[in-house]
Amino acid sequence: MQMNKTTLIIGANLLLGITACQPPSDKNDSSDTTSTSAQSVESPSTQPLVEAKTPKALTKALVKLSEKTLKEQLICTKLDDTINAIDNKSEIEDIHTVQRQIDACLPVADNAEILRWLEYYQAMYGRFLSADSSMYDEAFFTVMNNIDQDGKLTVAQLRQVNPRVRYLISLVRSRADVSVRYMGEGHFEFHHDLTAMANMFTPYLPDDQSEFIQRMAQDNQEIFWFDAAIAISLEELVERAVFWEDFISRYPDSRFYDDANALLDTCRYLLFFGSENVQWIDDDIRKFYLLKDERLMMQLAERTDSQLAEDVQKLLVFMEQSDSERHQLYPVPDKDENGHKINEWEVAHYQLNKALDIPSLRDTVKDRNCFNGVICVDETGQ
Repeated sequence: MQMNKTTLIIGANLLLGITACQPPSDKNDSSDTTSTSAQSVESPSTQPLVEAKTPKALTKALVKLSEKTLKEQLICTKLDDTINAIDNKSEIEDIHTVQRQIDACLPVADNAEILRWLEYYQAMYGRFLSADSSMYDEAFFTVMNNIDQDGKLTVAQLRQVNPRVRYLISLVRSRADVSVRYMGEGHFEFHHDLTAMANMFTPYLPDDQSEFIQRMAQDNQEIFWFDAAIAISLEELVERAVFWEDFISRYPDSRFYDDANALLDTCRYLLFFGSENVQWIDDDIRKFYLLKDERLMMQLAERTDSQLAEDVQKLLVFMEQSDSERHQLYPVPDKDENGHKINEWEVAHYQLNKALDIPSLRDTVKDRNCFNGVICVDETGQ
């Protein structure tokens, strides 16, 4: 009997706490009654307590609520270890288990925890989809190429590859969150849906972090580099540059400000200097190869309060300067800052670099990788 009295006291106190928070109703106003009725609907966590009609039912509801809370707390405190335990021997069901636990923990996590789990989750998928060096043989490339082209494979071809590769291929063919991506120069990798990853975490993040992660997922779903060339068009490169310039302007205090600024500088450098196998401007920096690219850059020059616009304006002035004017303004030494001889065909690019003063890719990227996932990570942590 003493147990029932104690239970009733606890239950009464809980119910008083719940009902005390409800606004008073006005019986003379039907609209107020409707509003109060909507507000009085209990949350899932307190509903069983309200519905309990007997001491026994109330005791069971309290115990069940405590067990659920304790279980979630235990899962969340172990979530780091659970995510980090996934490797290239795990199965897709293990991934699904992690996803369910993340879904349960995100609503009660703080920002630091959410970002840490996101970093671990990104690394987890990298481990899950990785293949050791022994897998990269001729049979592997034949199978991966066939999947990438038309998806057709023979039983004999599958038997020639590593069992782990066969398993990942089965996930590709069953339309699980695994795909094949060609990286260029004869290299393939297993990949997954970055937008799905972003969508798990962004509802629980502030606007700047959510926007950064969603953009990274969009940009990095496909490769950025291909056979030492930029794998996207100048138009898309300009669009990315404009996005990152606007981002750092709108979110100067963002946790991701430095990474966004590095991405902007990377886009700036590639806009004007291209890559080893892709150039938008001729070697003498006199004209654009394509008229549509010239028009695109002219439009970029019209932006207001924009570093990108200033860069383009400097480029256009440089393109009109004679060789003697360039040499007077930007003298060329025999060797560059790294002690390398400056060849004749490199002179114009060296002078343009001085005119624009844009950080080199080496200084921009440093040891951060911003082209594979939804967040940038240190290369040493890859």
